[in-house]
Amino acid sequence: MMSRILPTVLILIAIGLFFGYVNPTYSGKIAELRAEIQSYDDALSAAEAFRDKEGQLMAERGSLPAEGLERVETFLPDGVDNVQLILDLNALASRSGITLSNFDIERREEPTNQNGSLPLQSEGPIDSLDLSVSATGTYASFKAFLEGAEWSLRPLDLVELQIQDSQSGVYLYTMTFRIYWLR
Repeated sequence: MMSRILPTVLILIAIGLFFGYVNPTYSGKIAELRAEIQSYDDALSAAEAFRDKEGQLMAERGSLPAEGLERVETFLPDGVDNVQLILDLNALASRSGITLSNFDIERREEPTNQNGSLPLQSEGPIDSLDLSVSATGTYASFKAFLEGAEWSLRPLDLVELQIQDSQSGVYLYTMTFRIYWLR
């Protein structure tokens, strides 16, 4: 009789140990650790892919001529230098024969999500700000100024223009430019 009860008891103890200790540990803590290890492995593979892509892009950048690279950085800089921008516009204005005044730089508002909060990520790699400025001069000089701004390497859009009439032929122009740069 004892020979039949002892194996049955041992089997029941083994089943109890499995369901009471081994299975919860294996499916609980160990499963969490495996998921964490998998997320780290995914992050490592993504970092390796990023490193490979960065190396490829750096090699392509190294193959570009220095003059072309300088023009691209001038065209779309990685930041906005407000002082240099105002100096460039002022130099263009003096070459065109108009006088600039009342500079005002205003950062554009970010679009909001449906619930009214700011988005966590930007929509693109380009950011912009608005520069309001007043100019005084003749129509011909103002036209030369706008043509110079159009042909400049720096990307900017004229988004608003107000002209105040004058009997003397010298007008007051109030304009807003949108200036772009890489984030």
